[in-house]
Amino acid sequence: MKKTEVCLHCGDEYIPKRRGAQKFCTNSCRSRHWQTKQSNKTNEVVLSKVENTVEKQGAKVEAMSFAGVGNAAAGVAVVDGLKSLLTAKENKAATKKDIQELKTLIIGRFLPINNISIDSMGRCPFYDVETGSVVYM
Repeated sequence: MKKTEVCLHCGDEYIPKRRGAQKFCTNSCRSRHWQTKQSNKTNEVVLSKVENTVEKQGAKVEAMSFAGVGNAAAGVAVVDGLKSLLTAKENKAATKKDIQELKTLIIGRFLPINNISIDSMGRCPFYDVETGSVVYM
């Protein structure tokens, strides 16, 4: 009775044709095993090269600190200050106060018209007190 062996690559059982020298069930398992072994070696070589370059450069992983947070906050404050100084008033973003002023202007000048329906674009009709015409907004 012949002794069965287990293939090192696929794990299947086989009856060896050469006395104890055969470790794989087929030549394709043998070549696949070699290819996977080579790809693992190349990955290890690449990782070791990366680790060596990081060690040579003296790179370190920085942790978050209060000083770093403070520096970031100061940098943002400086940039925002310069932006507000160098941007013209008409190009600045609208504030809540600006929007409230526009609302009071619209409510005082434009009166809603309730007996005219909304137009096809979904705008409501308003009566303009200064010009005396109907405006859709």
